[in-house]
Amino acid sequence: MKRLLTAAAMAGFILASPLHAQEKYRVAVMPFGLPEYMSAWTKEMEQHPAVVDGTVEMTILDGRFDAVVQSNQMDTVVTQKFDAVIFAPIDFDAAAAPVERAAAAGIPVITSVTGAAGDKFFAHIATNDVEGGRMITEELAARLGDTGNIVIIEGPIGNSPQLLRRQGIDDALANHSGIKLLASKSANWSRAEGLAVMENWLSLYGDAITGVIAENDEMALGAMEAIRAKGLDFEKVKVVSIDGIPDALRAVAESNLYTLYKSAHFEGQGAMDLALRAIVGESYQPQSDIWTTMDWAGGSAHRYDVPWFPVNRDTVASFK
Repeated sequence: MKRLLTAAAMAGFILASPLHAQEKYRVAVMPFGLPEYMSAWTKEMEQHPAVVDGTVEMTILDGRFDAVVQSNQMDTVVTQKFDAVIFAPIDFDAAAAPVERAAAAGIPVITSVTGAAGDKFFAHIATNDVEGGRMITEELAARLGDTGNIVIIEGPIGNSPQLLRRQGIDDALANHSGIKLLASKSANWSRAEGLAVMENWLSLYGDAITGVIAENDEMALGAMEAIRAKGLDFEKVKVVSIDGIPDALRAVAESNLYTLYKSAHFEGQGAMDLALRAIVGESYQPQSDIWTTMDWAGGSAHRYDVPWFPVNRDTVASFK
């Protein structure tokens, strides 16, 4: 995350030598959709040094939240013989076959933000979503004093962050018997759907709800709109979520939301460096500043875990 890299780290960071001017690489970037976080992720890749200097020609293919669309797009990537693909699948299991087809065609796949089943991808770079789910649940339990009634708003069912965050949430809830789960439902990473889901629950359960776990900020912000419209106090109905998007950072300061900052800079630029490592080989040296914080490991690791940054009223000023 740019804003958290220290001056000392930046001073000590030396950009790798630029790739030869005659070398040009075509990299397909396949987000599952382009909500706010994913748009930021693609913009971070556009700002990678190798894209800025023209070494990489980047093509963005919007998956439109549809596994079939993404599968067809991967076929296009193979047919057009891209040098590498950076892939954020909408569906963990359905993504395995498209990744295998690309790998079989000699096109390395870097998965980022979301993951794919199987092991045919070159590398995966993302936050540890099981840990993220656990962290926000433990924070909510602490804020509730280990007692209360909660609801869970989930991402698209089958999307790897939904699966893994829910695993972390459930693991943490198992340690807090005083907290009762009233309901859970997908709102597809959408603020509007989060609003609708929460409105329905407030009609069913009223002020019995004392806590909300949202698997991303957009859904949390929709839920908070519904809570506010009911005239309920955020000290009574406590909300936790993940992503650290700008509107959520404002909600941390104004309404005591707790969120985890997920760095599009780390996930996007890290994925581009790994794509270039897959294309160029062992001689490639990373060009993004994120590796002053993360271990490059020669670009040979199969998985890179991007750190989480907790955001509350005491820390939010560091993220603006």
